[in-house]
Amino acid sequence: MPADARPRPLAQFEDFVLDTRTGKLCKADGKAIRFPEQSFQILTMLLERPGEVVGREEIRKRLWPNNTVVEFEHSISAAMNRLRQALGDNAVEPRYVETLARRGYRWILSVEWVEADPAPLDATVKKTEFAAPGLVGKRVSHYRVLDMLGGGGMGIVYKAEDIKLGRKVALKFLPEELAHEPHALERFEREARSASALNHPNICTIHEIAEHDGQPFIVMELLEGKTLRDVISSTAGYQPLKLSILVDLALQITAGLEAAHQKGIIHRDIKPSNIFITSRGEAKILDFGVAKLLEFDETVDAKGAIGVPGEMQEAPSSRIRGPYLTRTGIALGTEGYMSPEQVRGELLDLRTDLFSFGLILYEMACGARAFHGDTTPVIHEAILNQSPVPARQINPDLPTELERIIAKALEKDRELRYHRASEIRVDLKSIVVEEPRSAREGLVKTSLLRPRLTFVAGLLILLLFAIFTIWWAKGRHTQTAPLMSQRQLTTNSSEFPVSSGAISPDGRYLAYADSRGIHIKLIKTGETRTIPDPESLLRTKVNWGIINGWVPDGTGLIANAIIADREPSIWLVSPNGVTPPQASG
Repeated sequence: MPADARPRPLAQFEDFVLDTRTGKLCKADGKAIRFPEQSFQILTMLLERPGEVVGREEIRKRLWPNNTVVEFEHSISAAMNRLRQALGDNAVEPRYVETLARRGYRWILSVEWVEADPAPLDATVKKTEFAAPGLVGKRVSHYRVLDMLGGGGMGIVYKAEDIKLGRKVALKFLPEELAHEPHALERFEREARSASALNHPNICTIHEIAEHDGQPFIVMELLEGKTLRDVISSTAGYQPLKLSILVDLALQITAGLEAAHQKGIIHRDIKPSNIFITSRGEAKILDFGVAKLLEFDETVDAKGAIGVPGEMQEAPSSRIRGPYLTRTGIALGTEGYMSPEQVRGELLDLRTDLFSFGLILYEMACGARAFHGDTTPVIHEAILNQSPVPARQINPDLPTELERIIAKALEKDRELRYHRASEIRVDLKSIVVEEPRSAREGLVKTSLLRPRLTFVAGLLILLLFAIFTIWWAKGRHTQTAPLMSQRQLTTNSSEFPVSSGAISPDGRYLAYADSRGIHIKLIKTGETRTIPDPESLLRTKVNWGIINGWVPDGTGLIANAIIADREPSIWLVSPNGVTPPQASG
């Protein structure tokens, strides 16, 4: 690619020419090679940066920038496989594209970018093999297509609105090249039937299968959230999940597997990218594209094995073994998540899904794959003959029981492995109850105490409510009491009007004065005495006037008095009736 400008329209390498305006790839003899839009996008990214690593995350953002995932897995690997098929390349001994494990891909040949005629090489050639990309904004049956979500080897997926029901759905179209292939169409419809038979909250719902302009499509539940692969991964690489989250997701996944197995359906491609975690924390199993639906006289025995004695009861044309390809070219399984029987190409049963689930469980618990390698043969060799590093050796905080569950799920001998998903669920539930307190990080402990704490919290709320009610009622009573208890304390006639009065500090007595003297009245009973007594009043010739108040300790009164013809003076009067002292001035 020229360093001083953007890539020119034509990219040449060996005997290939790619026209980036049309997506047309031609060989030197002029023969056009058609391949999907996703494969074209990856090829363009690689050709623009020869010799550099193009990360899988970069590719994902380029192909599916809106991050929406539906039942069909947006597989980078599927798009890369289609690209290799178009180029005649090989992942084990690459000629064009080198695979860098867990990093991405690198173009290893030189590329020459050249100008082209104003007209494209072939203006009639479509940029993609799918007829469906032109559907955005159009109506398909009773669905209005809103956006394209992505696609891959087995179809292209759109976001759409169900006009009748007013809900958002996903539409998955079969690729144009397969739409008229009888075996592909039969398999597409069989997959739709098998998935639609599974009505379970942990499995993506299939609503219907229909057709538009000769192209079949599946209508399915639209999901918002992220895949388990995205949940496990982070900017720092893969990370173990917290135990509470791990157990919760594992229980949901096994519930979905159990529902599928009870219907006689083996998924055969269980992996983190086929487990979707919604924004509400619900786990959904996606992509039953390689699922096997039991037919004819097939049964599931007590050990989870499928079939009857002798040959499997299925047509030879549909018989599929292990990871080999069907006539449509779709691999059955994903390297790194296959069971030993898949790798060996043997007939499969329910325990195949349980082995793959064990690999997912290992990855959630350890933040690393159980089996990995730079090439497919190396990975297959590890699956067949090697044991993964014990889970607790990687993550010491894991409970011993979880390590035992993982080890049993990853038994290479099917007879020693779990036979049913329900068996794993039972063992997983025991972890929540029996897990050591030190390893729970407070999460499981909180969940176990939650019912008791809820009860105590309820009692506290009731108690607080009762206290508040009493306080409120008492407050209202205190505010209104003075209005309700007013009463007259003196009953003097106009002949002896009250000149002044004061309440004792303890609130028990009323002292008031009139022309007859000072009166002390017990408020509660109304009992009254006069000080000084009338005879004392005559002897001292005291004329009491204004009562100024009580002394703070309640032992005396301060009052004004006039003795004989003297000027008024201030007196300390004892309330016990003792004759007051002589005037001091």
